[in-house]
Amino acid sequence: MDKKALIETIAPLYNYYKENKDKISPVEALEIMWDIGDHIKSFLDSHKVKPHALYREIYGKAEGSKNITQKSYITREFQGRCFRIRNLFTNKAKIRIDFPHLNNFTVFREAMPFLDNPKYILKGAEKENLLNILNSNFKPAILLKRIRSLQKEKINKKNPRTQKLHELEDAKQHFINFYNYIYSLIDVKNYELAMCKINNIAPQFIRELAKITASLCQEGLKAVKIVPPTNLDQIWLTYYNDVDRLINQKDAKQRRRFRRIMPPQRIIRLADMLYALLDQKLYENFK
Repeated sequence: MDKKALIETIAPLYNYYKENKDKISPVEALEIMWDIGDHIKSFLDSHKVKPHALYREIYGKAEGSKNITQKSYITREFQGRCFRIRNLFTNKAKIRIDFPHLNNFTVFREAMPFLDNPKYILKGAEKENLLNILNSNFKPAILLKRIRSLQKEKINKKNPRTQKLHELEDAKQHFINFYNYIYSLIDVKNYELAMCKINNIAPQFIRELAKITASLCQEGLKAVKIVPPTNLDQIWLTYYNDVDRLINQKDAKQRRRFRRIMPPQRIIRLADMLYALLDQKLYENFK
């Protein structure tokens, strides 16, 4: 199977999920995502390609590479979650064995680190207790509160190595401000109006800014020096200065620290939103 055939196989499943996610049960959502993840896993098992590289090619917003065009609107974050779900359950039938009464998909998503992350995975009685929580009939808000409490206990433990993270507080706040600003442009749901709001910034700059944003997620990606246009609005310039400084530092320490205070999936989400500003169709189909 080539990538085109893979996309043609998983796109109908994705489209069905997006169109019916408010109607189907959480277990049905898991089963659809398992199917998508199974196709992705089969492709990865038979081709020498890394998961994130495949996700980028399936999504089709691949940083200006000449051989990659827009292929689908299946975001990398969604693909990654499907792949995790496929690896979590050895077969689809096990989904209903473990989750006969799954209460809420969002609560399940928040609990995933306790099911598949080697650092935080629960076993024995702790895992049984978690499954009981996820299958209970409490209101989602109550369940989410319990999972958040578990996250605080198991994941967000204080670590003396965080003592230098305060040095990146400004960059963190600038990222949040810019993320919310770009999200507001997407939320307008009017491409022409969004373009007016950003004063028709050159697509090339937005594309390069998206590229270096995505490169913050992991080491080893080539750093690119870009020149911002003149008269750039302050919120864009502030964010550009931060990300340009981080990505072009030879020492990776600050980039690693930044990823500890800003989840990589949030960074990728911002990159995807920036790519959505490059084309009206991309913008209108962005989820």
